Amino acid sequence: MRRRFPELVCACAVLFVSAFNLEADDETRGQATVRTPGAESGRPGGVKPSSSKSLPLETRSVRSIDTSEASPGASGGLNALQQRVLDRVNYYRTMAGVAPVRADVKLLDAAQAHASYLRATGTTGHYETNKSNPYYTGYSPFDRIKHQRYSYVSAGEVVASEPSSHPARAVDALMAAIYHRFIILSGDFTQAGPGVTLDTNQGAEELDVTVDFGAGDLTRSPISTSLTLYPFDGQQHVPTDFDPAQESPDPMPGHTLVGYPLSVQADSRGTVKVKLFELQDISSADRPRRVDAKLLTHSANAETPVNAAALIPIEPLAPGTAYQASFAGSINGEPVNKVWRFNTADVRAVTMTFGSPVVAAGGVQQVKLHGLDSEKGAYYLCYSPARLVRSLQHETETQFSMTTSTACDADNSCQVTVQATYHSTCTQPFAVGTFNVSRQE
Repeated sequence: MRRRFPELVCACAVLFVSAFNLEADDETRGQATVRTPGAESGRPGGVKPSSSKSLPLETRSVRSIDTSEASPGASGGLNALQQRVLDRVNYYRTMAGVAPVRADVKLLDAAQAHASYLRATGTTGHYETNKSNPYYTGYSPFDRIKHQRYSYVSAGEVVASEPSSHPARAVDALMAAIYHRFIILSGDFTQAGPGVTLDTNQGAEELDVTVDFGAGDLTRSPISTSLTLYPFDGQQHVPTDFDPAQESPDPMPGHTLVGYPLSVQADSRGTVKVKLFELQDISSADRPRRVDAKLLTHSANAETPVNAAALIPIEPLAPGTAYQASFAGSINGEPVNKVWRFNTADVRAVTMTFGSPVVAAGGVQQVKLHGLDSEKGAYYLCYSPARLVRSLQHETETQFSMTTSTACDADNSCQVTVQATYHSTCTQPFAVGTFNVSRQE
C-alpha cells in the first residue's frame, strides 16, 4: 500500500552547495555539503503518516476535460508532463524576478529515475534503500546526481506527491511549502531536470514529482543586497492558506491550517538579519491591522537558510483582501528596507445544477458547473453510490451527462451525490449537488 497524504505531500528538499569550482576528477567531483530539511533539527524528514488516499467506498472518480493541460509540445528531451513542471517552476521564478532554469539531460535522468523509484516502491522522500529496484541509482540526491556524472558547484532537489493528473498543481503546492520555496527560487541554479510519473492507485490518480536543480559554476559578481520577495510586490490572486502538516519538516507544528507564507531571500553567499518583518491587512486604509504571524530565521529555526527569512500568518489570510508587508534588516551588514503590497484571491463560488431533481432508472441526468475557474486545471467528478450510475460522459469542460442504472430498489437510498474537486481522492470538493433516481416499480 502506498503511503500518501490525501492532498499534496511535500517530502523534503535538499540543497547542495560547494564553496569551490569543481575541476577535480570523477571521484572527488561534487563532494559538497548537503542540507536536508529535518537533519538540522534532528528529525527524519520524509512523509508523515496520513489517512488513506484511496477513493471512499462506493465512490467513482472521473477526470474532467482538461483544456489547460493542452501542452504546446515538450522540448529539450522532456515529455509533456516534465515540460509542464519545468514551465511552472520558471513561471514562479520569473514572477519573483529570478532567472529561469533550462533543462539539463543529466539532471532530468537523475530526477526521473528517482520519481520512478518512488512510484515503484510506494514511498516518498529523497532517500532510496531498495538497491534491487530497477530505478535505483543511489541512496541520496548527491549519489544520484553523481551517478549521472553531472558536475556542479550548487545543486538541490524538491520532491512531492499529489493525488492529481495536473503537474502544475504539484509545483503550486511546493511553492506554498516554505522550505521547498527557498530551493525553487534560489538564484544559484541555472539548470533543472523535472521527473514525473502519473499512476493510478486504488482508484485514485497520483503524481510523483522530483525536480533536481544545479549550476556548473557560481557567478563571482559582488554579492547583491537585493531581496527576492514572495509574494512579490503587486501580486494578485495570492492563495490564502497552507497546511503545514503537508511539508516535512513541519514549519508550524501544532497548527492545522495557517496563512500563506511570505518569504525573503538573498544571494546564497549573503547572511540575512531581521529587525522587523510584519504583515498588515490594509483593506481599511484608515485602520490597518497587524497580522499575527510566526517569524522563521536561521538563528531560531535551523531549517531556514542563513540567506532567507519567512513569515507565516497564524490564521489563513482573508480572501479578496489587500495586504502590506514590511521588512527591515541587513544582508551581510548592509541595511535593507522593503515595503510591498499584494492581494489575496477572491472566493469564487462554483455551483452545480441538474436538469431534473429526479431521473428515471436508466435515464440521463444533465449536470452543469457554473463559475468554474478553468485556469486551475483538471478537476474530478466524484459520484456515489457508484452502483446507481452506469456511466458519466463529459460534453464540455463544464457540462456532463450521467446515465443512471437500474440498481435502485426499496431497500436502499436512491440519492446520488456528485462532487467536483481538484483531488482524485475526492477530498475538499468545491461544488456538491444531489439528485434522486426513481425506484423500480
